[in-house]
Amino acid sequence: MPNEDEAIRHRVRTLIESNDVNQQELAQTIGTTPSKLSKSLNGTRRFSTYELAAIARHFHTTVDFLVDGKMPAKGALAARDDSHRSEGWKRAAARAEELDEIEAAMNDLGVAPHADFVWKRPALSGLAIADGPDLAAAARRILDEHGFEADMASSIENAFNIHVVAERFGAGFDGLSWHTDDSRIIIINIDAVWSRQRFTIAHELGHHLAGDVDDAGLVTDLDVMARASGPMRIAEMRANAFAAALLMPADDVAAKCPDGTVSASQFASMVGEFRVSSDALAWRLKSLGLISDEQRLGFSQMRPEDAASDGGWIELYQDLFKHQARERVPEAITVRALNAFLRREVSARWAAKAIGCEADVVHQAFDGYSVEPADDKDPVFAP
Repeated sequence: MPNEDEAIRHRVRTLIESNDVNQQELAQTIGTTPSKLSKSLNGTRRFSTYELAAIARHFHTTVDFLVDGKMPAKGALAARDDSHRSEGWKRAAARAEELDEIEAAMNDLGVAPHADFVWKRPALSGLAIADGPDLAAAARRILDEHGFEADMASSIENAFNIHVVAERFGAGFDGLSWHTDDSRIIIINIDAVWSRQRFTIAHELGHHLAGDVDDAGLVTDLDVMARASGPMRIAEMRANAFAAALLMPADDVAAKCPDGTVSASQFASMVGEFRVSSDALAWRLKSLGLISDEQRLGFSQMRPEDAASDGGWIELYQDLFKHQARERVPEAITVRALNAFLRREVSARWAAKAIGCEADVVHQAFDGYSVEPADDKDPVFAP
């Protein structure tokens, strides 16, 4: 029976042969020499952990697969199966897989881990419209302790250890939820308007907290506002109900309407108070029995700039509009990789991948702050 090293060599050789890869080119790609790679494949030298991570990345697999034959996570497999999706969706799925690879590599290398995902899910009835608000009420109590109103994305990361990423992906994609043994991730598209981005983050959080992503590994939303259909219909309805209740809690909405009615000026003010779209607020008021369907149709047509002007929150509107295209890196992954780099546990490329820059940029920014001086860099300025 082959030992672990022999099994690793076999899997690497199989990947090389099945992908018709030149060993010399592979050696250059993973940062070693052809001689060292040949010795590792022949059994006279062991692969380093860095080489295994680089080989896994090159062949779009995982270190776990190389070490013990564990197949890539469901999220990665699901991403590859959805090749018919939009270009934006493909890039977002690839980004989620890349971030998951960073977490997996950190775990495989024994880098200090993040806190685990901790969530005590309320019992679900199976009725999406009822379960969404129940989940939202439980989640909001936790999120409020982490500054939900001040920074929605950071509160989610800190409360649940779910990485939140905001990047440009073009048209045809709103967001996704990703889950493997190594990470939980939410990705949103900042090419959408600010109110849609907020709703998408809340919607994707609902998929995590309801457990929708646990078995599938990946849940995608090309159009988070579309009417749900197909096998994910209940999950999508529940996630939308969750998002509405999380962003617009029933008690808070009722407090804005003390006499049980809603005027146009009240509605305009509430759009800014809850920082949602006119359509989302109109549906929420209708579901709570505060307006008729006819009123909903009218209110939902209110333009955000008109709501801001009539509701007295024009400066907030301008600020939200101005910053809606701001990217957000996954803070916890980035900090973990940077700390490991500064402790000389990993190379700079893992932090660079998390941030989305070249490894040289990380060296330039942090070499001077390492615990020990970098021995492979000459000083730029020496007095």
